[in-house]
Amino acid sequence: MSSPVVNETRATLALALPLAAANLSQMAMSVIDTVMVGKLGAVPLAAVALGSGFYFTGVVICIGVLTAVAPLAAYAIGAGDRPAAGRVARSGLVLAALLSLLVIAATALAGRLLDLIGYDPALAREIGRFLRAVCWGAPGFLGFVVLRSLLAALERTRAVMVVLVLCVPANAALNWVLIFGHLGVPALGLAGAGIASASVQWLMLAGLAAAVWRLRGAGVVPRANGGWRGVPSDLRRILRLGAPIGGLQALEVGVFVTSAAVVGLFGADPLAAHQIAINYASITFMVPMGIGQAATVRVAAERGAQRQPAARRAAWVALALGTSFMAASAVAIWTLPQAIVAVYVAADDPANRELVTLALRFLVFAGLFQVVDGIQVVAAGALRGYEDTVAPMVFAGIGYWGIGFAGGWALTFPLRFGPVGMWWGFVLGLSVVAALLTLRLYRQSTGELIPTDAIPESGNR
Repeated sequence: MSSPVVNETRATLALALPLAAANLSQMAMSVIDTVMVGKLGAVPLAAVALGSGFYFTGVVICIGVLTAVAPLAAYAIGAGDRPAAGRVARSGLVLAALLSLLVIAATALAGRLLDLIGYDPALAREIGRFLRAVCWGAPGFLGFVVLRSLLAALERTRAVMVVLVLCVPANAALNWVLIFGHLGVPALGLAGAGIASASVQWLMLAGLAAAVWRLRGAGVVPRANGGWRGVPSDLRRILRLGAPIGGLQALEVGVFVTSAAVVGLFGADPLAAHQIAINYASITFMVPMGIGQAATVRVAAERGAQRQPAARRAAWVALALGTSFMAASAVAIWTLPQAIVAVYVAADDPANRELVTLALRFLVFAGLFQVVDGIQVVAAGALRGYEDTVAPMVFAGIGYWGIGFAGGWALTFPLRFGPVGMWWGFVLGLSVVAALLTLRLYRQSTGELIPTDAIPESGNR
């Protein structure tokens, strides 16, 4: 007979691996967009980079809010109230529609803001073309997030993986047709890239909707109960739990975007080297992020079933898995840094000498923060299973900005470490956040804390 730890490891991996594969597929689509737009020239490439930054910053914050559907639905399922899980998901779709309107409006304003702050007219015009096209994908993307959360709560994550893996070639094909003009379609350039991205986001929603429909026919996906009268109450619960998650993600995305801007003050080579190291670290980050998403569901479901020791075991097994993977990733970075850099640029080209030298230095730091980055994302995911989201947001503000960014700025400029100083800031900030979240998880899992968010209500209580 297998031990409880072995059983929990299997259950977590069964959830986490498809989610990690789905996360990597989304990353692959972003890389495809960048490579294909890059063939249009420097201005379109810069425009899609900045335009995507504007768009996805708003989307990521909304995703954080909607992520609350997963622990709320998982708790209800663990408590034996499956219709309540269906009702939460339905309310999440209503909220996704409302939030998408905000994203579309904010994206339109971002394009106009560039003219006001004096951006180069040609660059601002290209960014505006991209934003006006891509923003219409927001309802599809946010609806996809809600259905992904429901399927995760039901421990049916393979469907998420299949849909996103299939969307990768679809994204490449749409880019090929719309950007460059094939199959009788006029070449739309950057606007074509935006239309392709928006179309794929709707395909993602359609794919998961089809999976949910099929699973509902098989009796796996629960139907909502209580009519539409419970929607306002569910919306409040999702916002109460999810708003701090969105705040945490805004703090995290913000510090990395701002730090990149600081590194860019030192010139093109430091910024390019910074992007190489950050991009590689972002790819490896997709795996512990998937483990953290699984931890949210496993912890919430066990709590809903009133199995507190099992919830504690789920949290710590997930943390061990995420830490182990990122430790192996750090070793790979330190062992093969030249090979990693060579994937991005011609490392033997004398013109890239300074860029390669800086990238190799930055990768040393990327290896250092791999482990603590994995710890913090898994610990935050497990704490969401405990409905604890306010304290992690506060910790993120302290660690990322009060220590990480402020310390990195001080090392970069007053202490004259140069761009390396910002990487020291990453390591310090992530280490502090990881330590605080781990301590919080220990206290929460041993019952020393009162949950900071309301325990989900179900129709049977």
